[in-house]
Amino acid sequence: MTNDAWLHQQIQDLAQRQPQFTDRAFWVALDQMVAEQAQRRDQLQGEIDGRTWRPDRW
Repeated sequence: MTNDAWLHQQIQDLAQRQPQFTDRAFWVALDQMVAEQAQRRDQLQGEIDGRTWRPDRW
């Protein structure tokens, strides 16, 4: 299990345990933010990889 998957699971578990809507909404929003950050990280890693193999873009 990757760190992202583990973190997603932990946040989901915490969200499900919250009795109040506002607390649950916080955890759901946090999960969405973490997913977006993971996507951005992957995109930036791809950009770095692409630039290292393209000398004309150095």
